[in-house]
Amino acid sequence: MNDYIDYNRYYGSNRHRNNKRRKRERLINLISIFVVIAVIIVAGFVITQSVQEKEAVATIIDEGKDSVTSENTIKPNNTENTTSDQKIAKVTEENNTSSTNTNTNTNTNTNTSANTTTENNTTNETTNTTKNETQSTEKEDEKDEKDEDDKKEETSKKSDTKGVIYLTFDDGPSANITPKVLDVLKEYNVKATFFILNYSSANEYLVKREHDEGHTVAIHGYSHEYKDIYTSTSAFWNNIYKLQDKIEDTIGVKSMYFRFPGGSSNTVSRQYCKGIMTTLTKQAKEKGFKYFDWNVSSGDAGGAKDADDVYDNITDHLSKDRTNMVLCHDFSGNTKTLNALPDVIEYALDHGYEFRAIDDDTPMITHGVNN
Repeated sequence: MNDYIDYNRYYGSNRHRNNKRRKRERLINLISIFVVIAVIIVAGFVITQSVQEKEAVATIIDEGKDSVTSENTIKPNNTENTTSDQKIAKVTEENNTSSTNTNTNTNTNTNTSANTTTENNTTNETTNTTKNETQSTEKEDEKDEKDEDDKKEETSKKSDTKGVIYLTFDDGPSANITPKVLDVLKEYNVKATFFILNYSSANEYLVKREHDEGHTVAIHGYSHEYKDIYTSTSAFWNNIYKLQDKIEDTIGVKSMYFRFPGGSSNTVSRQYCKGIMTTLTKQAKEKGFKYFDWNVSSGDAGGAKDADDVYDNITDHLSKDRTNMVLCHDFSGNTKTLNALPDVIEYALDHGYEFRAIDDDTPMITHGVNN
């Protein structure tokens, strides 16, 4: 009986222990299930956050690329770069915080990817900027070279005066000839040079018209009286400066071109001052003036009797192998030159000559000095 009682006690206590063990196992299983569920939830949250962060980084990069594309030429912008860096830093910081307790490797990979993408974007921007700057510099260099070539070509054309005719008219302006000469020149679109004398207020408009219509207004002298202008060098220069000032008051241009009355080869000046022409021709260059004689004379102030003579004197002496400086006059009553002028122009144009007004590129045509 006692053995039976001991037996029951033994097995009863054993069942009790087994029940406790089963309860503990069930509790452990429940806890394990909760832990697994919690881990799954946390992992899902981490994955979701990681995906959102990657999308945010990609959006920022795309916005940067769109901004670069819309500008055509990439220009670094410190403010925009700073804002983008702050956004990326903020995303990275949130990623670090959320991933500290769960998945360090995922966080590190995300940061590395974002930083690599940003560095690549910056490198691309720098490369594109350098490329565009190089292309821009090359285009500017090409433009400068083209402009320089155009200038050289233009200068070359101006300096090549072979076959060019410079029509020059001395001793004007006159009320009855100069306006008609201007009308002919305008009709043929020909530019000429007028070496003028002192003019009255009534004829001042003719000087303005000469200038306004593209002709060169040059100096012949305030006076044409040899005995007054060739008595001394100071008398001569006073005669030049006086008219130069008057011309500047009329058209606003200080003329630096002149023609000696009688030409630089005149001998009449010997009567008034020996050697004066030698001195004056040197002084002219020292003072910055250019003086012009002629190598074709119309003869309209000498031997030419009519328009036919003027025409023959000019056309017979034109040459394609040199600069042609033609001496004519527009003093009062000189109908010979006026009537010959249209035929002279038509002859020259038909034979391939070009007409120009005297300018800084015109070579000085001068005579040998005889005094």
